[in-house]
Amino acid sequence: MSIEKVILNALKTDCTGCSTCADFKADNLQHAIARLNGVTKVKVDEITGKTTIEYDTQKIILSKITERFEKLGYQVEIVSREEIR
Repeated sequence: MSIEKVILNALKTDCTGCSTCADFKADNLQHAIARLNGVTKVKVDEITGKTTIEYDTQKIILSKITERFEKLGYQVEIVSREEIR
């Protein structure tokens, strides 16, 4: 098992002002990312938008994780990335 830790800035992209965007909270984002096969740990800072994710590189690649963010209406920027195991 090879575990990588990545820290992302997650910024909500502009939307039409629907209530879904207003109600989407950090815990919902955390849950959506944690459900991805291979993701072992997720922590979302609701204030800064920084998201720390640990994942098994043999089960999922980073682009699949960032793709999930984008589908949820977030723009992501990689802050740091390191192999931890």
